[in-house]
Amino acid sequence: MKAAGERTSLLGRQGGDKEDPTLRWRILFYVNVFFSCVSFSIILPSLQPYLSRNGASAYFYGSTVAIYSVGEMIGAILFGKVYERMTVYSKTGAKATLLMCIAFGIVGSFMYVIGDVVTSPWTIFWGRALQGLWTGGKQVVEQTYLSETAPADRVTELTTELGTFAILGFVCGPSFGALFTSINFQIGGVAFDAYTSPGWFILALCVGIFFLVVVYFDPEPSPSYGEARKGINLNESRGGKYSMDKSMDDGSNLSAPNARGLTILLLIFVIHFFSFAIQETITTPFVLEAYGWNQRDVNLLFVGVGVVSLLTSVVVKYLSRVMSDYNLLVTSLFVGLGGSLFLIDSFPGAEKPITLPLSRFFIGFTLITVAFPFGRNVSLSVFSKILGPTPQGAWFGWMFAAGALPRIVGPSWSLFALDLACQVEHMKCFLGGRTWLEFMVSGGFFAVGLVAAFVFRRDMRPYSYSDVNRVGEML
Repeated sequence: MKAAGERTSLLGRQGGDKEDPTLRWRILFYVNVFFSCVSFSIILPSLQPYLSRNGASAYFYGSTVAIYSVGEMIGAILFGKVYERMTVYSKTGAKATLLMCIAFGIVGSFMYVIGDVVTSPWTIFWGRALQGLWTGGKQVVEQTYLSETAPADRVTELTTELGTFAILGFVCGPSFGALFTSINFQIGGVAFDAYTSPGWFILALCVGIFFLVVVYFDPEPSPSYGEARKGINLNESRGGKYSMDKSMDDGSNLSAPNARGLTILLLIFVIHFFSFAIQETITTPFVLEAYGWNQRDVNLLFVGVGVVSLLTSVVVKYLSRVMSDYNLLVTSLFVGLGGSLFLIDSFPGAEKPITLPLSRFFIGFTLITVAFPFGRNVSLSVFSKILGPTPQGAWFGWMFAAGALPRIVGPSWSLFALDLACQVEHMKCFLGGRTWLEFMVSGGFFAVGLVAAFVFRRDMRPYSYSDVNRVGEML
């Protein structure tokens, strides 16, 4: 592995004569993360009628939506540990682990589409669970590999690029699903229609991505592979990424990462995902009733979400070169707090329900949209730097599992809170419900995140920055 001064730039070339060896896997990761996130949202518009056609109840539909995120949580933890174990004992451990994840996606997608053949909603249910294992696991593998192989000063930028494609996948999924609404034919008794075509599309993607990984992913050995046993200095082998002075023998000289700092990052990560879960759940029913929009208007709104998310990610990429990670993280929390406050329609005790003005909705909605890629991507970057040379697979598994939790409980809470805000004041709900409870709670979470970030600022420094006098090197 190369020393700091010899390492090829992840931007493209070094000295103008060498191509970037990471370009293949970065493009592969971008394609993979985009379509795996598409696989979540592309199914939602057609899932309920698909289940109903196979005899499922409305309650079963809610459980099937939730099981995907449960699968993501389990997959993140499971494959985080598998990645950590595989990369220590195998030079190609990252590739093998990623292929395992995609294999679950292939099996899950196949189960999803044959649910219509066997007329079993449970086959669809468990197919979505396995698809969740795929997406949760592959996010951990790709983020961990990026964090372990990229130079420290590029982790935030490259994480932002990867996160951009994840967010675009969530946003663009329904648009992909709309392409299949006019399909309706059968082959050998197997239906290809608006309900099953998204599943066949995901199955084809999983198979295609599997072969792309086999052919094009040639990973570098993990920094932990054999180094502790061979006495290699981790600081030198990783391009001077961490401030370590001792050569490693059996790994026993590694100090534990700052647990308090990691906990704060997990908290901030969950807060941003909670806000995102609310936004993706209530936006459609709220604007349809509150402002009399039609489905075309909603689709255009989510196209705008994609554009704003993309622009935000580009901005974060370049801000990461001039701003510290800490300041970017705090900025994301302030933006999220501001968006929540704009989306509060009134306060408890108001004499009559107040409809949230459309102008305030647009401002708050935009700010929330901006806050999520800011917070998600920077949190992952800072989390990696706090971990330092510690094997990161299992840690990132827990982080992505924490991010999946709000998407399990958030949808139910968000719809419940719109109605509860009316019931608290014994009022009839007008125009989609009242938003004050929803976004006072969300804003309160952002405020808690800000306080925690200020109080525990020093705990969020990169690995081994223990000298108080050196706090300025990051913050």
